[in-house]
Amino acid sequence: MDLIGKSRAILEAKELISKVAPLELQVLVTGETGTGKDLAARIIHEKSPRSKGPFVPVNCGAIPDTLVESCLFGHEKGAFTGATGRSRGFFEEAHKGTLFLDEISEGSPTLQTALLRVLQEECFFRIGSTRTLKVNVRVVAATNKDLKLAVNVGTFREDLFFRLSVFEIKLPPLRDRGDDIFLLAYHHLQRSSKKYKKEIGELSAEVKELFRTYHWPGNVRELFHVIERGIVVENSNELTVSSLPRYMKDKGEAEHETENHSDTCHREERKAQSQDDLIFSLPISEARKRFERQYLERLLVKTRGNMTLAAEIAGIRRQNLYRKVQQLQLDPSAFRVRATSRGRKSA
Repeated sequence: MDLIGKSRAILEAKELISKVAPLELQVLVTGETGTGKDLAARIIHEKSPRSKGPFVPVNCGAIPDTLVESCLFGHEKGAFTGATGRSRGFFEEAHKGTLFLDEISEGSPTLQTALLRVLQEECFFRIGSTRTLKVNVRVVAATNKDLKLAVNVGTFREDLFFRLSVFEIKLPPLRDRGDDIFLLAYHHLQRSSKKYKKEIGELSAEVKELFRTYHWPGNVRELFHVIERGIVVENSNELTVSSLPRYMKDKGEAEHETENHSDTCHREERKAQSQDDLIFSLPISEARKRFERQYLERLLVKTRGNMTLAAEIAGIRRQNLYRKVQQLQLDPSAFRVRATSRGRKSA
């Protein structure tokens, strides 16, 4: 079990993991979605003196407020309706091991308060009991959000932030890891080929070029999903562009845009930039509307009119993006390479 890669950024992260793993320190692992924060937490556990103890992962965003105390600390039989027996909470389950608090930024205020209390007092009691329990637990937390910003805007407790971030490890996005993408790609290509009983051991030249230039908003997780999907549908002994998801093939086709299309993009960019100075002289409602239009225009320029890719970057559902585009009377096809133009060029 290890983080695969030889880039400077990932080597620095691996070095920090090796240094902190043997120590009894709380660790905060940060990074974008899909960068491998859960794997880093498991490596910290496996390289620590607690490796023979349990590793208990918890999705903090999935715990309802009404169940926080029960999930974290457990309950006694009859403590509430439906409590038919004694139940151990996450902290008790992780005794002499590691408790991994994933998506800690999504934890509710109730969850944050409960965590702070147990981390400060190092003890708790089950619901329905007055007997104090002490457990020996190491906490590793992870987030894809900026916790310092969350503290500043009041959505995350500052005292809990300082408790959890004694030692921070930031995992780099895949787009900043250079040729690591191919080490990861071939690693998963081999695993998936074996899993699906295929003999696919190579990436085509076109796939390599596309992998190198693609933005990878979903990072390593997206790469693995793309390869696994490709293995399933590929019929040759190498992974080809035809086996990639539609949104990635669109990205590849966009690289062969015509000169006229490129000129159109530049004009759209200059038009959007020329409006920047006007924003600050408008009422906030009108400024918001104009900013939204400029944002979507530039996003469509960047994605060459690919609505699926644009929705991923914007972090919204594709249907919602279509609705916004229609409301603002934008035409995605104006940013897209026309199939007829490509056909005439190839002819």
